[in-house]
Amino acid sequence: MSRCLGVDGAGSGWLAVWRQGSELGWKRYEDAESLWLSNIDASVIAVDIPIGLEDGSARATDRLARAFVGGKRASSVFAAPMRPALNAANRLEAQTIQRQLGGMGVAAQAFAIYPKIRQWDHLLRGDANARACVHEIHPEVSFAAMRGGFGQGIVAPKRTLEGQEIRLALLAKYFGPKRVERLRAAIPKRIAAIDDVHDALAALWSAERIASGTAQSLPDPPRVDSLGLRMAIWY
Repeated sequence: MSRCLGVDGAGSGWLAVWRQGSELGWKRYEDAESLWLSNIDASVIAVDIPIGLEDGSARATDRLARAFVGGKRASSVFAAPMRPALNAANRLEAQTIQRQLGGMGVAAQAFAIYPKIRQWDHLLRGDANARACVHEIHPEVSFAAMRGGFGQGIVAPKRTLEGQEIRLALLAKYFGPKRVERLRAAIPKRIAAIDDVHDALAALWSAERIASGTAQSLPDPPRVDSLGLRMAIWY
């Protein structure tokens, strides 16, 4: 199988997971650039972060992803910023820019990930190889796909015991229960919470589907933004 990575934000950095022989490997990286430079041999890197931004409207990608997840979990798909708001100095400035463009306000949780969006945006705009390799995913979209597809999002929040057990069972079917348990045990809680590990594995599930040619995207076919970055969530 091609070398694939699943990546999720963990604290101020990034948790990457991959198949390593008969086990699952992992590493924490400080930023997008160091992750990419350490894994330029990967065929697919799937990361839970918005990639590709609209200049003056909301992304259709996010609307489609919310509909795909459905129900209460639909709200877990944050609206990606419009490109003019990405470098705003604070949330108030970002909200002002978006509203001037006819968009909605900016939630605190959404604004908190703007620095991480900028990391990947900067990397991908400057490196054609990275643009070809890196794909956007959303864990809740991936989990819904594992459960059967449209509208099958997991209702239980990912940080609750029930939510963790449901996600663990889905991942165990694909990666094997003992492998997943060993990975969860190997990653210190100070590095990544259990829900971060689950999300990174969901990203790896999608990455391997992309590599095998069986993945789908929202929208299908993907759109491209004004700077040449794909705007699509893959699963």
